[in-house]
Amino acid sequence: MKTITVKMANNNDVDLLRKFLSTTKFKAEVETYEEDDEFSEEELQIFSERWEKYEKNPSSSISLKNFKKELKNKHGL
Repeated sequence: MKTITVKMANNNDVDLLRKFLSTTKFKAEVETYEEDDEFSEEELQIFSERWEKYEKNPSSSISLKNFKKELKNKHGL
């Protein structure tokens, strides 16, 4: 099974997409939900710990470009 996520800010667009999919051979459930833009306490704690680590040793960080390169090398993404 494959999952496709589509983010839409406008409820009218969501309704239009749902109507369109109902006219096709698309046979699956369409779920809508409000996305939570707030971070959990656990996520905030992780961010805080990582920021503290960075402040203590800024040279331990890598650039986004190098991060993407490492990610691609490690996982082929």
